[in-house]
Amino acid sequence: MNKSYHLNWKGGKIEIDSLGCKMLPTFNLDGQKIKPLHEPDWLTDDSNDFNSLPGILQNLKGEFPCVPFGINSPVEELIHDWQSSFSEKPYLVNEPHGYCSNKNWELIDKNSNKLEFKINYPKNDLVNYLIRSIQVDDNNPNQIMCNLQVYVKEDCELPIGLHPMLRIPKNKSKIKIIPGNFKFGLNYPGLVLKDKTLGAIGKEFSNLEKVDGFDGKLKDLSQPPFEGNFEDLFQLCGVDGKMSLENYEENYKFDFTWNPNHFNSVLMWVSNKGREEYPWNSNHVTIGFEPITSAFGLSTHVSTNSNNPIVKRNVPTTIKLYKDKPLITEYSFSICKL
Repeated sequence: MNKSYHLNWKGGKIEIDSLGCKMLPTFNLDGQKIKPLHEPDWLTDDSNDFNSLPGILQNLKGEFPCVPFGINSPVEELIHDWQSSFSEKPYLVNEPHGYCSNKNWELIDKNSNKLEFKINYPKNDLVNYLIRSIQVDDNNPNQIMCNLQVYVKEDCELPIGLHPMLRIPKNKSKIKIIPGNFKFGLNYPGLVLKDKTLGAIGKEFSNLEKVDGFDGKLKDLSQPPFEGNFEDLFQLCGVDGKMSLENYEENYKFDFTWNPNHFNSVLMWVSNKGREEYPWNSNHVTIGFEPITSAFGLSTHVSTNSNNPIVKRNVPTTIKLYKDKPLITEYSFSICKL
């Protein structure tokens, strides 16, 4: 059963669910309560439809780790360059974006400024367990520090990711996403959802403000929400490990930093009223700005295939993990007034 835990400090409050270890912060900023990350409208549902959802969707909110990263979905109209490396074969333990995103974590340590969680993986998974900590400091009230440790049962290579989702105002032109530097950007190499595609399939871009659209017009991905109903994915490859979001409605700047040696790309998930089925109901709007070392959100077998087009351009889509040396990565979120 999902349990909620809270960290309260001078800078605000953080809610962490045991299900997926999903973190949703509320910052205190000059008398305002600011929620920079997303939560959908179905979280309080208790219907049979809700109970049949995978864990990742039941409380799809805030930020959470994905180990391994990827979903073994089919892709319509896949372009030629990706066909030789494409696979729908499931991972050993077939949960969307990994076992950790769908199951309950255990609280293993708690003090006034830090919560630490652990999840043990099934016997047949390559991953042994994860430890995740979330820490705050009254002397630095506008920052949240996160730590993720990945322990594996044998030396292996896997795609991994983090999954923060940005809260998007309903009014247009009220936010701007400012990515750090990246080597190249890629539109998704097929259709994420038929008739709901925003980007021109398989195209490349160098500027988030000028991305080839499916309708033949340039799109500015930096200023959601978008006019229309879309579900699409874009990848920024070879990133420098930082991004900012400026919110002109509530006058704040939100910064996110991570280790680009561990997460060398960003998957931009554009969810803009595109999915019609429950629980999305043509009403879900967020931008996932997800640090990854992965080939989009495709199956682990695509990311581990050295023939995929991203690896061919010298951007790895897996990270090497070692049984005798856990991967330890740190990242942070911070906020300030504009």
